[in-house]
Amino acid sequence: MSKSGALDLASGVGGKIKKEDVQSAVDQYEKYHVCYGGDEETRKANYSDMVNKYYDLATSFYEFGWGESFHFAPRWKGESLRESIKRHEHFLALQMGLKPGMKVLDVGCGIGGPLREIARFSSTSITGLNNNEYQISRGTELNRIAGVSESCDFVKVVWEKDLAVDSPVSWYLPLDTSKFSITSFRLTAFGRFITRTMVKTLEFVGIAPAGSNRVSSFLEKAAEGLVEGGRKEIFTPMYFFLVRKPLADS
Repeated sequence: MSKSGALDLASGVGGKIKKEDVQSAVDQYEKYHVCYGGDEETRKANYSDMVNKYYDLATSFYEFGWGESFHFAPRWKGESLRESIKRHEHFLALQMGLKPGMKVLDVGCGIGGPLREIARFSSTSITGLNNNEYQISRGTELNRIAGVSESCDFVKVVWEKDLAVDSPVSWYLPLDTSKFSITSFRLTAFGRFITRTMVKTLEFVGIAPAGSNRVSSFLEKAAEGLVEGGRKEIFTPMYFFLVRKPLADS
């Protein structure tokens, strides 16, 4: 069951943080998001602490206000929030073709609301992957209450080196106007100037529709954001993974 009362909510605020340390944790968390949150390298070094503080502080509010499943779902008229979430979880189980006895991994599982519902619906065993100690302990307790401890469990993430090999050439290099490239000339600062001038002229004489130059301008602005996101390593332009289709039963 989710935490339904104000006392339950109050007792859970802070998660694994000691009650007397919650105020200072809130202060520290808020500082991460303002101008005095430290320089860039300090903020990078503390990102794990920031994430865990957030979930320690927020999880009880999530559970109190939303329930055990921390996600949205398509909802029909006359359908309650809880009903829509359960229906969507059943839909996911059906779409994955889950069968009794299968083992499933839930990556980023919160306190395990979806994995418990799907495990019961599909008679599967599900392991939830999480990086927050409080959410794991809370989820483990909810598993016990729901009677699914034998089929549902949690694993805490152990961060290791990213094994993905970086390209020797930055992906955003063609968009970086501080660099010059003949092969990507149109994307260089001078190339963009020529494009702007050309589009502005074509718009002026009526060949290009009105507003074309503004489109060119906001696309340049977007490119600047991509480059800055790439430099700060906060934007991933491509995501690829290779999986093998399960072998047919012999």
